[in-house]
Order: sequence, then structure tokens, then C-alpha cells
Amino acid sequence: MENTMEKRNENYVFPWGFHLGSLHRGEDSIPLYTPTEDGGFCLLYDKASEPKADSLLESLCLELLATMPGASLEVDLFDFGKKKFYNLTTLQHIQLFRIAYTPEMCSDMFESLEKTIISRHSEILCCNRKTINEHNEKSKLKQKYHLVMMNLENFPTDDYEARRIMNFLESASIAGVYVIPFGYHDIEKSGNENVQAILKRFKKLRVKEGEFEITKEIFEFAELLEDHRFESLNLDKGALLQQAFNTNDLEKHMDPTLIKYETDTKVK
Repeated sequence: MENTMEKRNENYVFPWGFHLGSLHRGEDSIPLYTPTEDGGFCLLYDKASEPKADSLLESLCLELLATMPGASLEVDLFDFGKKKFYNLTTLQHIQLFRIAYTPEMCSDMFESLEKTIISRHSEILCCNRKTINEHNEKSKLKQKYHLVMMNLENFPTDDYEARRIMNFLESASIAGVYVIPFGYHDIEKSGNENVQAILKRFKKLRVKEGEFEITKEIFEFAELLEDHRFESLNLDKGALLQQAFNTNDLEKHMDPTLIKYETDTKVK
């Protein structure tokens, strides 16, 4: 398990890259990031690789929440299935994490995010502030970022027009909303037009039989894999959770037993 954590990001901007893990050769290691300018990425995996995929996603979210300035980020999850992200769930109580697990909740959360994107494009973004990152660098009135995780097994449904979904995705990152769709490999065979639109929109990180496929699509310098070993992000979630509470200055309002919670399962 990696035990190094990013230093606190003092700037109210979204980081330039998503931290996926590290490359190792001997005693040397290099952190591996994929650029956030693409608006997100899609994580696809088989059943055997699901624990590793879940650990990467939760580690990535917790690291961002722990290292970005307080109240600057909210993680939003669309997922009807079994509970995956126990540590993130703890953060629901302080409104750093939201989960939509019914069709009604999905509709409400999607419309809320959609409204945020539309209003920012209409009222904030302009010729000299083309992105929310640029706005937050220049303005004293900071805008919160959203990291949206979307289980493609559950969302979006055919109830949404494909054009509406594409408008959302094409406008999201500029407005400070980043999207990480995820699901099993067989979702690529889905007949859902909206799912297919999302799959085409994002670069893909695949995990098969516990091994991550690092391609040039996801990492520009994939040739480093010829003499480096990739280890996916699997940070100390308990420590990150504590740091997230500290960063957001809300620990004193919480039951300390909630802060210390961490699953015992370790991904090898």
C-alpha cells in the first residue's frame, strides 16, 4: 500500500491531473497522473479486478478532499448497487459527499449539477475567465468543484435525451465539474445510447485480472512501462479521511468513531 500523500494544495484550483498510482523501478518511483483537462476518464474492469478499481477511485477522491482547500470540492456518486466507498460515505454528514441511489435521487442530483453548470456558463464564465479554474484564481468569490462518479450500470437511463447528456459532459469541466464513469467491461456492449455516448466521450483505463492497462490514451509516456512496474493508487484511507476532516475544519462537529472508521479489507 502506498503511504505517501500529496501536500496540501493551497491554491483554490482543481489539480492538473488525476492521480492513478505510481511507476516503480528498483527503489525509485514516479507518480502517474492523467490530465484533468479532458474532463475525466472512464474506468472499466472485470469482476476479479473490482476491489482494485474501487480502491483506486476511493483513494483518488479522498486524496483530493484531503489536499484541496477546505469546502472547495464535493464528490457526487450515482450508484444503486452495494455500498462500495465506506470511507467516502462518512463524509456525507458534512456535505462533502453525496450519493444518489434511487431513480428519483439520480434525477434530482443530475438536475442540480446541470443547473450549476448552466448558471456558471451564463453568469460567471467570460472571455477573460474561460474556466472555473481561471475564475477562482482571479476572484475572491470562489466556486466549488464537483467530482462526479457515475456507475454506468445505473445511470444514465434512456429517460434522458442523448443531446442533454452530451451537453452536460461537454460543458462540465469548464464549469468545474469533472466526471469519472465506471463499470464492468461488458457495459461496452450496452444498447443504451447515453451509455455509449459517455464511453465515446472519455478515455478509458481498463483493469483485467487485477492488472491495469496503461496506454498512451491514459498516460502520454506509456513507454515507461517497458522498464517500470505500475502500482495503482491504494492510499491509507483512514489517514486521508482524518486529513479531509482537518482540512475542512469540521472534525470538532463529528463523532470521533466515524472519523476513525476504515474497512479492514486490503487490496494486494
